[in-house]
Amino acid sequence: MKGKLYGVGVGPGDPELITLKAKRVLDGADYVAVPKTTRDKSSQALTIAKGIIKENKEIIELIFPMSFDERILDESWNKAVSEVVQKLDKGKDVAFITLGDPTIYSTYIYLHKAVKGMGYQTEIIPGVTSFCASAARAGVSLGENRETIAVVPSAYECVELDSILDNFDNIALMKISRNLGKLKQKLAEKGLLNNAVIVSKCGLEDERIYSDINAMEEEGLSYFSTMIIKKGGCI
Repeated sequence: MKGKLYGVGVGPGDPELITLKAKRVLDGADYVAVPKTTRDKSSQALTIAKGIIKENKEIIELIFPMSFDERILDESWNKAVSEVVQKLDKGKDVAFITLGDPTIYSTYIYLHKAVKGMGYQTEIIPGVTSFCASAARAGVSLGENRETIAVVPSAYECVELDSILDNFDNIALMKISRNLGKLKQKLAEKGLLNNAVIVSKCGLEDERIYSDINAMEEEGLSYFSTMIIKKGGCI
């Protein structure tokens, strides 16, 4: 009998946000697969989950380089699929841990599609998303009554940001560090500078919450930063 692949969300940073189901799956899996950008860099997902992973659990490091080169990306994905499938063929279960939720802009979902397409059993274990956790830490709601919500990745690349800001009541902009200056300018144009909050490294020891967006500097802002905009105020 072949093994099963699990995609396990471990939340944005606070280990206490890892679900009971995620812990049960990690306890029962034969291997825990960990995504890394390079061999010598640590895994943020593993840093979050290491406190609940049994000491004798074998870890598989899967390398997914930060690259736009399709050849490099294809090679890394094919290698990752091969490594996981080798374990599954031996009847071993593999739990792939990922930041936040596996269904929200996650590295895992590509592996999930490939392995499932090859006929193996797969299951996704949801986790707390960074934008939900950030809203909670900032003490604001993402949606009330009939308010609409937009979740936008890498907002600095979104060509439809004007339309999104115009047509949604609440907007969560994920990973906004690379172009904070342009976002500040856009919010100023829309009269929304005082309607936004940024949560950086949510749930980690060096978490920061910024409510004075206009006074912020782009330099030094973590890649793991989420901006929440509420057009109705209440920030």
